[in-house]
Amino acid sequence: MTRLVSNRPGHDAEDCPMDASPRPRPAPERRRGQIIPIFALSLLVFVGMTAIVVDISWYWANNLRIQRAADAAALAGVVHLPGDVPLAVSVARGEAAKNGYTDGVGGVTVTPYQDPTNPRRLKVEITAPVGTFFMRVFGISSIPAKRSAKAEFVLPVPMGSPENYYGVFGTLRTPNGGTTVTTPGNTGWRVPTNTASPSNWSNPSNAYVSDNVYATKNSTSNPYQAWQTFNFSFPSGATITGIEVEVEARSSDPSGCRLGVELSWNGGTNWTTTNRFVALTDSEQPPVVLGGSSDLWGRSSWATTELNNTNFRIRVQYIDPGTACTNGSTTYLDRVRVRVHYETSTFIPDQDVTSPYGDALNPRGFWGTMLNQGAEDVNGDAYLPYYETRTSQANPEYQPDSHYDYAVELPPGATNGEVWIFDPVFCATAGSGRYGTGDRWFSGTAATSAFYYLYDTQNTPYNLDDDTLVASSGNLFRRIQASDTTLGGPSGLPSCAQGDVTNPADGRYWHNRWWQLASGLSGGPTGRTYRVRTSSTDPNSPTDQLGSNGHNSFAIWARASGGSPRVYGIGAMQAFSPLQGGQASVFYLAQIDAVHAGKTMEINLWDPGDTGNLAANLQILMPTTTGYTPATFNYRAQRGTTNANATDCNATTGSGVTSVTTNTGGSSRFNGCWLTIEIPIPTTYTAPQPPGEQEPGWWKIRYNMSGSTSNSSFDVTTWEVQIRGNPVHLVLP
Repeated sequence: MTRLVSNRPGHDAEDCPMDASPRPRPAPERRRGQIIPIFALSLLVFVGMTAIVVDISWYWANNLRIQRAADAAALAGVVHLPGDVPLAVSVARGEAAKNGYTDGVGGVTVTPYQDPTNPRRLKVEITAPVGTFFMRVFGISSIPAKRSAKAEFVLPVPMGSPENYYGVFGTLRTPNGGTTVTTPGNTGWRVPTNTASPSNWSNPSNAYVSDNVYATKNSTSNPYQAWQTFNFSFPSGATITGIEVEVEARSSDPSGCRLGVELSWNGGTNWTTTNRFVALTDSEQPPVVLGGSSDLWGRSSWATTELNNTNFRIRVQYIDPGTACTNGSTTYLDRVRVRVHYETSTFIPDQDVTSPYGDALNPRGFWGTMLNQGAEDVNGDAYLPYYETRTSQANPEYQPDSHYDYAVELPPGATNGEVWIFDPVFCATAGSGRYGTGDRWFSGTAATSAFYYLYDTQNTPYNLDDDTLVASSGNLFRRIQASDTTLGGPSGLPSCAQGDVTNPADGRYWHNRWWQLASGLSGGPTGRTYRVRTSSTDPNSPTDQLGSNGHNSFAIWARASGGSPRVYGIGAMQAFSPLQGGQASVFYLAQIDAVHAGKTMEINLWDPGDTGNLAANLQILMPTTTGYTPATFNYRAQRGTTNANATDCNATTGSGVTSVTTNTGGSSRFNGCWLTIEIPIPTTYTAPQPPGEQEPGWWKIRYNMSGSTSNSSFDVTTWEVQIRGNPVHLVLP
């Protein structure tokens, strides 16, 4: 065997035989040759996956930012719906810009728009590019992202009125059920057309006409001459108030002679006393009038039948007093005539209150009202009384700075808007509250204040911080201590009865009158909502009215050019309701729009149905296309005061009912209690407008009273209505 000898140092020739084939490498050595390309390929995959994860995470994070920006934009803008869509869009875009997404900048598009199916919803879509990091290697520098949000604005529920006025009970009641109006009148001057007995003068018919042709008498023997047939006429029911007799006469004697004049009411059988005289001169003097419009000639009264052509007579007597009158002188009578004065009385039944301009107003069965600061909450007001129990226990719900508010909603384009308050001043009437608007003291006669403020809400009803004061009553109705005794008010106090105060700068003057709170209001291009705040607490002297214990009722009316305003309670209201026994009293409760279908309406009534000796129950009436139907509801009660007169009502509940008894006849079930009524609104609810109604979706509350119609009672109640849920909230898909 031939052996090859290696020339490499350190190798022997026999280690590499010349005829031997090369030996294969071991397996591990071959794998080491593949690791590098595999590692390089794996690294590329790992880096790619990392790039995808990072970019996707970045994209996801930015989507969250866009979603939050869309949510914020929708919530910010929706509060301006449904009245001002352009402002809602502008505010939404501004809010999106605050969160880093400005419409039209850097490829960002912000699109807010009103939901065409619900005018109180705002949708906001934001489209924005999201930059990449590692994807740029593959030529992808950004990924488009699009997110949307939808927000709903549930406006405060309008309460109490679908019209341009609030709190008009109707009849302004008086103790006699009306007013007797007395109208004076007279017959005019009437001359006789016949002579009567006694007839002792010459040519007595010459006394019919003033023409210088005379009836005469030249002797004191048989001195009388009478006339009759004056043809008087009187209205039915006339009352005679006085009689006048006019005489034109002279004498041949220059002075001293005279005529006596008498009247008969029974055909000459009896005559009035001769105590009416005409002094004569020798020239015809101006006519002399005896008697007067309130002179009954010594009688207590005259009947119109005593003045007919048969019974009534007048006679004159030629008198020579015995001195100065020359014997044998002649008396000349040119004319005698009579005028009878009377009064007619007309009874005018109590009238419904009209607008400040005399427009008819439909009676709505309640007055707006507010309790005095020093009253107790068990008297029917949850928020304005300072006390639970006078004067030891304060009311924790005392909120004069947030209750009560009434909206005055002017339509777009309206101008010359006016707001008026009826009977804004406290003027005490009967303690029962049955007369006038029912102003009364529950106890004492302390001076009482009322304040009225008008604010521009800037169309943000849930944000009072941006409201601006437009008008106020100032101190015009502050510290009034007055009474209307014609309406049963207590005596011995300054009067506030109509006609007794003539100065409009004196607040008492506005009792049972319309007082203008504001004028010159505008609805602007999209409509504007003002609010009227009522309070009995003096803002400049917060404890000034703690001694005044009563309530003050009022009404609100508004008008404008270019559209009729709406006036209603904003979410809560207080009403004073005179309730007639033996019948149902129905009131507007709240307007529920179709967008609330499927939701739950919650009604909170403070101290309802405190109707004295009359039993009562109440129902909630739901509108339908043909009328109203009692709604089915659940209810529960909660005692809301520590006052000892409050009812123990905490265990009072009911479910699936259509009515709830509030008074069992002398026993109130909810005195000093909150009665909470929950009504599931049907999913098919469409806010129908029953026949005869002015607006759709108005629900009503009905009190069914026991007893006879000759009985009545009165109820002061705080009403609240809301739709369950946040007023401004996002709507999930």
